[in-house]
Amino acid sequence: MKKLIARTVRVSPHLGLRRPARLMAASLAAVGGLLLAACGSSSTPTSSGSSSSSKPYVIGEIEDLTAGLTFLDVPWHQGLVAAVDGVNARGGVGGHKIHLITLDSAGSATTAVTDFHELVSVDHVVTVVGLGDSIVDAALLPLATAAHIPLVAVAPPSSEVFPADPYMYEYSPSTTAEADVQLAYLHSLAGASSHGRVAVFGYDTPQGQGFGAAVAADAAKFGFSVAGDFLVSPTATDYSTQAAQIAHSHATAIVSAVAGPSIATLMKDLKAVGVAPTTPITAFAGVAVPSAPWRSFAVVADYRTSGNEAGVVTYRKDVAAAGYDPSSPTVVEGYAGGLLVSQALQRCGYPCAPSGLQKALDATNTDLSGLAFGPIVWSAKFHAGPTVFSSLVYTSSGAPGSYSKPVTVYGPGSY
Repeated sequence: MKKLIARTVRVSPHLGLRRPARLMAASLAAVGGLLLAACGSSSTPTSSGSSSSSKPYVIGEIEDLTAGLTFLDVPWHQGLVAAVDGVNARGGVGGHKIHLITLDSAGSATTAVTDFHELVSVDHVVTVVGLGDSIVDAALLPLATAAHIPLVAVAPPSSEVFPADPYMYEYSPSTTAEADVQLAYLHSLAGASSHGRVAVFGYDTPQGQGFGAAVAADAAKFGFSVAGDFLVSPTATDYSTQAAQIAHSHATAIVSAVAGPSIATLMKDLKAVGVAPTTPITAFAGVAVPSAPWRSFAVVADYRTSGNEAGVVTYRKDVAAAGYDPSSPTVVEGYAGGLLVSQALQRCGYPCAPSGLQKALDATNTDLSGLAFGPIVWSAKFHAGPTVFSSLVYTSSGAPGSYSKPVTVYGPGSY
């Protein structure tokens, strides 16, 4: 096994593996490899020296690597790993490597709370990143506030970034942005009716509920009314009831806040109840639907996975070097989160206390050298992150196609 640049992974105690089990490995291509490596890892991370110039920045990550959200959290984790490895391979941050400690919540908010306490009290991390479950995010925010530890999350509830909570930062689209970009794309379609009806399909979670509220608040300004809000459990695998309800709602388009496998199931169930595949469907950023059986489908794009921009070129090199898929819209989100934290650490300097990192995060204004479509901004009053978005339009055969014209959701007056 290749030696890791600076990374630690520990698995959850109820998985039957030793804790704390520490792993030093170059890249984890799959969850199975992660767990097998953890079983045989040592209890102490390696260090290249004890001088202050060699001491690392220590950051934590909490993800669901083994339960119901692995199809999202694993690629988010992979992107973060690729970013950390890439930064470290280029000399680290001001000569200091980043030591990423990843804990597996296994989809449990209770386990995530235990993980957070361990990261803060045992590992003394300056921030916790990842956090791909809005339920977990809601459970951790009070703890982070009490401990004064900034959380840099990929999918927090909109209520935690609007208005900006001092300890919650988002690096994927907020639910407001997701709603507005999907509605703007639908409005831009040739022949789009100025009196269209959109059905809202999402998970019954804080994020899904927030998305429905954002669509309801903004639909009219894009010329739509809401045909209905149809929520499902994140663990459900049959949407035939909701598909029938959507068909009966006479919706002319469908906006959604679910992940790739759920979109594929929804398309299948809609087709079964007679909804035409020409009915436009739009989806959250980070959704990838290989061979989508639908003729009009687009997803919100917050970061580029292809192009000649310097940030895109570096991204593809780093992700390929880590052994992951650079075309994944989910991997790129995790990667962006890692870069944003590394840039904040650079501004903070070494050593960086959580309070110093919080100030550095609030000074973020970057497009990551073109990886993003526009500036990613965090300030004392704005923690929603990306401000400009595109839509990745799929071809009729289900393959990713081209990006639509970028849409600015948050102008300078917002932040």
